[in-house]
Amino acid sequence: MLLCKWHLILSLAPYFWYYFEMMRSKYSLYPLAAGIAIIVFGLSSCVSPLSWSSYSENLSSLGAAAWKSDLSTLESELLGHPKLKSDTALQAQLSTAVSQAMSDIDGAPDSEYRRDAAIAGISKACAIVGDGHTRINASPTARYPVALRFFPVSQSMASTEYELRVFAASDENASLLGGKITRIGSKTVEEVLDILAPALSIESALGKPGLEELKNAAIRAESLNAFMNPILMRGLGLADKQGLHLSFDTEASPTGCPAVYTVLESSDAFTWNYAIDPKALTALSRQKPSENIWYTIPEAHPETLYLSFQSCESDAGPIFDEVIQLLKSSPAPNRLIIDMRTNSGGNSMPGTRFAQQLADTEVAKRKGGVVILVGPYTFSSALMNAADILKACGARGDPGSGNAVLAGEPLIEPMDHYGEVVRFSLPNSGLVIGRSSRLWEYSKTSGITPDNGFLSPTPDNLRAPTFEEYRRGQDPVLEMVL
Repeated sequence: MLLCKWHLILSLAPYFWYYFEMMRSKYSLYPLAAGIAIIVFGLSSCVSPLSWSSYSENLSSLGAAAWKSDLSTLESELLGHPKLKSDTALQAQLSTAVSQAMSDIDGAPDSEYRRDAAIAGISKACAIVGDGHTRINASPTARYPVALRFFPVSQSMASTEYELRVFAASDENASLLGGKITRIGSKTVEEVLDILAPALSIESALGKPGLEELKNAAIRAESLNAFMNPILMRGLGLADKQGLHLSFDTEASPTGCPAVYTVLESSDAFTWNYAIDPKALTALSRQKPSENIWYTIPEAHPETLYLSFQSCESDAGPIFDEVIQLLKSSPAPNRLIIDMRTNSGGNSMPGTRFAQQLADTEVAKRKGGVVILVGPYTFSSALMNAADILKACGARGDPGSGNAVLAGEPLIEPMDHYGEVVRFSLPNSGLVIGRSSRLWEYSKTSGITPDNGFLSPTPDNLRAPTFEEYRRGQDPVLEMVL
């Protein structure tokens, strides 16, 4: 089974650690939905040669008629999505979104605001589909060189609030590191998320009753990329031509962080600075930031094999084979930790084969012998491989019925979801759009059927780092399972 990758960084290769802490490249701080590049792997999933791209430099020169023509093309193409073909209510929502976008384009005061309104309108139209994969497959060449991320206020995940902090910034914005944001422009953080949400491609299944907090988690995850996109932020009225205006809680921010600050967009290369204390020890999960798949036996935990599995790569087989050999050696590790927290997908086949081989090891037959670290960026093929591993460790129906344990945060993509992205370009702007073409019913394929349709750790294994833990360079999820 193959699914398309959700989020990969555009430009130079990024290096992740738990929500992109170790990103080192040119304005390349993206995921889960993000310069995101969506890479299609598969037998029939890549039906066009189009790939992730940058916005054309001439977008601001397009007239209203050109943009409206693009929106009409977009509407026609999205109506071919299998989810919309028989859903007249969704078709009506798409038509309304396109009409509103055309009206906003007509009302724009100049060519640049017309471009911004068009990009925002296209994003909202794609979001109407509600499958997590359908979105603009292109990124602006200019970014706001400040990265904002939500952190839980409490170590307890049962009931907690979230705060928005600056966790990475360019040199010229380094004074903002660690700052707690209270407003963007004139809007509170909560108001900003309400405005952002309709333009973010997240799963419509998250709209079911009882999943409100999970939907909020998806919005928080997607906002990471949106906050750095000047065109989208202006198109939504959350920034202006002067920049992104941030207000800070001076009592909860580091000394020297200003009360109000305007971030200017930049298309120049820069080096990211992080809010992690430079004197902090390097957590196990951060020891090889340039490698997507690697393993080690920690010196302090010789009975444990830690496997960092951050990308479903086609050539992952040899490393997986080495892990299986170690698990079958004598003496063998009696515990396997598989870290998939920032794995947004790719080619699921090597991971599925690995899971099948894992079923024949002793760790898979022991309760708690296999621990899978997951979160909101465990997406697409990574979701499938997590389910494969649960199945290999004896789970049937209830994800917790087998020997493997999930730890970290809930996933925000359901077991049954649309994927396998096809691409097309809009005729005037040249923007590349990706949309799903196939429904994957992975609950049937894997036999794993969570009550609400989403994989999630049990309450006693739910954990995410607070800002203070992040600042100290800690990885509390891995520390918890170790």
